[in-house]
Amino acid sequence: MRSLFFNTILCLLGLPVFANHASASIAPWEMTWSDSTYGYDGPWHAVIIKMGGNDTQLAMYPGGSWVSYVLLDTLCDNTTKIASYCYGDLAGLYNPDSSDNWDGSSISLAPDRNWESLQWGYTDAVGFEAYAYRALDSIDVDGTGTSASNLIAVEQGYLSYPGGIYPLEVGILALGTPDINMTFTRTDEVPINGTYVTSWLYEHDVTPSYSYGMHIGTPKFEIPGSLYLGGYDKNRVLGDVSIQPVNSGELPIELLDINIGVLDGGSVWDSSNITGLMAKSNTSLSSGENVAIDATNPYIYLPQSTCDAITSYLPVTYNANLGLYIWDTDNENYTKIITSPSYLGFRFVKDDVNTEEIVIKVPFALLNLTLSAPLVEVDTAYFPLMPTSGTSVLGRAFLQSTFYGVHWSEQYWFLSQAPGPDYNFIKDVISIEPTTTSITGTSSNWEDTWASYWTALPSSVASNNSQTNATNTASATASSSSTGLSTDAKIGIGAGCGFAALVIIILAAWFCIRRRQKAKKVHSLPPRYSSEPPLIYQGPPLEMGATGRRDTRHELGYEPSVEAYYGKQSSARTSAATDPRSSTRKSDGMMASSTTHFYELS
Repeated sequence: MRSLFFNTILCLLGLPVFANHASASIAPWEMTWSDSTYGYDGPWHAVIIKMGGNDTQLAMYPGGSWVSYVLLDTLCDNTTKIASYCYGDLAGLYNPDSSDNWDGSSISLAPDRNWESLQWGYTDAVGFEAYAYRALDSIDVDGTGTSASNLIAVEQGYLSYPGGIYPLEVGILALGTPDINMTFTRTDEVPINGTYVTSWLYEHDVTPSYSYGMHIGTPKFEIPGSLYLGGYDKNRVLGDVSIQPVNSGELPIELLDINIGVLDGGSVWDSSNITGLMAKSNTSLSSGENVAIDATNPYIYLPQSTCDAITSYLPVTYNANLGLYIWDTDNENYTKIITSPSYLGFRFVKDDVNTEEIVIKVPFALLNLTLSAPLVEVDTAYFPLMPTSGTSVLGRAFLQSTFYGVHWSEQYWFLSQAPGPDYNFIKDVISIEPTTTSITGTSSNWEDTWASYWTALPSSVASNNSQTNATNTASATASSSSTGLSTDAKIGIGAGCGFAALVIIILAAWFCIRRRQKAKKVHSLPPRYSSEPPLIYQGPPLEMGATGRRDTRHELGYEPSVEAYYGKQSSARTSAATDPRSSTRKSDGMMASSTTHFYELS
């Protein structure tokens, strides 16, 4: 190592050795993004890594904390019960037997080869069940190998949506925690350190600090992903930057309100700025909602009342089976919304100070994503919003238009607007130093980075809607005030009213005569069933879900049996949620502390 060699020379020369990192001469490390896209609810970008000291290449979603989730090749041993195709093959599955450094036995902390309810990112809106265990292995990033990365190895697993279970596809790459390592201490033995790519590179003087900056971009508009360890690309940071503290491995921020806005031209909503969507019909949210930023979750997860308020202005329908909203592509406003300069705005508390605010705008063009198999049979345009009664999370759908970075050592994280596709994407890489507590961006105008991809609606769209409102207002005004009419006008109005009254009397008399004539006729009704009763499926009444919506009924060719699929005894499963951040103590003497993050193994 460079620092070890340098310190050895200093010792031989009798000079003092300094423990701090020589960050001034070290550049940020750029992660490589895959040329392929992923996700049956995307498309999404993913980064490329190698594992085990060999050429095994895996695509993973970056942004997790505490522990990386690696999908093993056993994931697709049985595909017929959930999906006939192994969706994990595209991103790559890992065979521990091919590794030179795999250690799957030293840590017996849960999950420990049992079925567990784990957490896939910070949302709990979609469940994650897995047969998994803890492990350590080396991770190679563009030729630099890191050792003993902290892993959860997933042998079998699935995601639980409201109406069914679906396969895993891409693993998660953890980018650190406030602790430099996850340390497992053992009685009378040498402690085991589980590392992260970010911490290992910093500790070995490969990066200037224990930090990163990321904009995930979007394949749909060919906005490339950007991830630097120990720094960030300044050109991905537009305008103001909000700085707030991290909370353990979570990146929290106070969301004050959500609005629908139109930057230029006409509006299908009769307004260019619709505010108050966060707390509409739910005054408990009037002071805001604490949300988490998480690139490992795909959707935007918000309270049901907020979702109802947002979607009431959009041509979408709720799919209870998926818990998502489907665009009505036949509605004339659908194309107008996704191609015009309209956006969903998120207003946050800035710098963790109640008197400051920052708005991140996400164009509706980026919120027109695609569901594909196995979630749906035919590719379907959807709006990536999911109601939740749990933690509110802004996932990849939101982060397409957002830059964020984390300085773990200083325990701060950064948020700003990110550019659109009309941008040169020339890199301007800036180091985040060990004591950095703020970053700066460019003064580029965000609207300009979308200019050629938007078509402003004609002002007549807005004026026609405005005219309707103006007409109603004018009619009400006219009926309540008549002092300015001339005598001739009053005579004309009186004559017209008299004629109209005469027509109404004649029509009423004719209607009464017709009713009496029809009442005298005798009708012979046909039999209830002419030959056989209609085909009606009679089943139990549909249950109302927690959201108060009646679920849609679906006929399935089969009902998956989890136990039959995985070949595990049901007694081996547990319904208790397990989080690597939580404190647990096992009967074998192993101890985990969520504050110090030290683990003791007997």
